[in-house]
Amino acid sequence: MDPTPQNSLRPLPKDADVTQDDADAREDARLLCAIAGGDERALGALYQRRGGLVFSFLTRMLGHEAEAQEALQDTFIRLWRRAKEFDAHRSSATAWLLLFARGLALDRLRARSRHAAKLSAYESEVAALEMDQSAGGGDLNSPDELSHACRAALEKLPPDQRRALELAFFRGWTHEEIAITQREPLGTVKARIRRGLLALRKTMKDYYG
Repeated sequence: MDPTPQNSLRPLPKDADVTQDDADAREDARLLCAIAGGDERALGALYQRRGGLVFSFLTRMLGHEAEAQEALQDTFIRLWRRAKEFDAHRSSATAWLLLFARGLALDRLRARSRHAAKLSAYESEVAALEMDQSAGGGDLNSPDELSHACRAALEKLPPDQRRALELAFFRGWTHEEIAITQREPLGTVKARIRRGLLALRKTMKDYYG
């Protein structure tokens, strides 16, 4: 991440009397400054401090906890990319974070109809895993049958592999973004996706065998 310009992130002014809210705001601002400098531990610390608040906010907007959890992770991915834009003199860190969350929730509310297209792309990827259709006599031409088979195969994967594939294919995240949010080494994420795809290939071949 690019070094943070010296004048882009200014600390909160120091007052003689500091309330707990002031102290929290300053700590949040300090963490954002560190995140802007590429500090992943600061990102984790801010997530621990404010993740619950953002999750509650997103749940109220989206009405679905699982989707709110995904939007929460998207929020912190966006924060990681744009932390250097934060200015403590224009808004608090919490307000700035919630602004990101609100924008992402609105995007999701407008784009829920695109889920079918994302599922179709995933199904196409699974169908392209060098499966020998003629060997088993199964019919891959039925969209409903393929959808069912893909979902069933995905559910059979270990949770870590399933999550990595969902983030990569349903969400379109890069391997690097998955590694940051899941707090895993990049090599581990790549290996999980590779093993997951190989397992899906075998499961689908068995399904149509």
